[in-house]
Amino acid sequence: MCTVAYERRRQLDMMFLTIAFDVIGKKNEGDFLLHGVQVMVFLFGAECGKVGEQPMERKRISTTELRKQNRNQVFRIIYDAEGPLTKQEIAQRLQMSLPTVTQNLKELFDENILTDAGADESTGGRKARLITLNKNVYFSVGIELSPKHIRFIAINLKAEELAYEKLEYPFSNTPEYRMVYAKKLEEFLDHFGFSRERLLGVGITMPGIINEQEGIVEIAPVLQLHHMKLSLLTEVIPYPVYVQNDASAGGVAEWWNYDGISAMAYVFLGKGVGGALMIDGKPFEGLNRRSAEFGHMCIYPEGKRCNCGRQGCFESYCSSSVLSDDLGLDIKDFFQRLEKKEPRIVEIWDEYVEHLVTAIHNIHMVLDCEIVIGGILTPYLDDYMPMIRNCLKEKAFFPDEERYIHLGRCEGKANCIGVALHFIADFLEQI
Repeated sequence: MCTVAYERRRQLDMMFLTIAFDVIGKKNEGDFLLHGVQVMVFLFGAECGKVGEQPMERKRISTTELRKQNRNQVFRIIYDAEGPLTKQEIAQRLQMSLPTVTQNLKELFDENILTDAGADESTGGRKARLITLNKNVYFSVGIELSPKHIRFIAINLKAEELAYEKLEYPFSNTPEYRMVYAKKLEEFLDHFGFSRERLLGVGITMPGIINEQEGIVEIAPVLQLHHMKLSLLTEVIPYPVYVQNDASAGGVAEWWNYDGISAMAYVFLGKGVGGALMIDGKPFEGLNRRSAEFGHMCIYPEGKRCNCGRQGCFESYCSSSVLSDDLGLDIKDFFQRLEKKEPRIVEIWDEYVEHLVTAIHNIHMVLDCEIVIGGILTPYLDDYMPMIRNCLKEKAFFPDEERYIHLGRCEGKANCIGVALHFIADFLEQI
């Protein structure tokens, strides 16, 4: 017998001898249990603690943390409900005691987060009080910076639009430009009578790769930016500020509007083409926060020159500029002419759809998830979705797979809404 095997056999024999002596000596049951565990650990190779060491106690949740969890559960059941609820309904759904529910409701009412919604129908006794969310008690603002426009939107706790404005103003990497949107923000708040005390924060979104760790915009081809400090964008705003890539923000907004989808790819069509990959409600950003840069995947090798300097990018074929700026038109004019079936416009549109379908098909073959198209083109695409789906069906590798494509519900406001949702989501998590 080899030395290692002999040593293990000797150790096991000693363990059994120890147990035998304990039995003869009539030691307590705890010793027998301890020795038994040691033998099992030895036989199956698990790590054993020191002899005589007590089992690790299960980590107990603190009273403060438990109260916080209870408060959040009470809030979320009301927030997610389709209509007002009574205190009894809340307790029943959460399987929580009435005193606990009552205390948490009182705190939320004191903070003006909840409000009365009248009385429930009487069942013969006293009418129960109906409770609902005071959805306008707080709000957040989203600002979208694009090549030609600055957009502002305010949303409430349910992500409903409270106000919206669009300013035609070309982007420039200058102090003057940044002061314009900072001043316009204050005018926006004043015009619609928003209290700064109820403002959760201001999100800024733009077409570029945002590196939060280094605090820079790594690159934004359509804005001609490279390694710009984020502080230049945020220092002019005296409120909490968050900066996010426009397509990632749009993906968050569209996810918020689609119930039941576990995974979704968002494709943004604007002056730039971008995207986001949403998994279980959160953006999958990749190792370097560069995931879903659909606009710069090659769909036509050695093809048209893109803003990024490469050739054949999805963006160079499906930017909204292909249907507008490049033709000396705006988007509305293009689709009006398309409706009239002007030959040259129809030809351009057919080519556009061909390239769009190629990109969408490739994305779906890789990710196998629902795909939502968003951006400034979405208000015009509804009538052409049968055409797009038919083209996808012709390319389909699997039967009926063209059904995965949908149009965004936020239209051209998705990016603004999505970046504003950053502060709403934080509020919902922290409360």
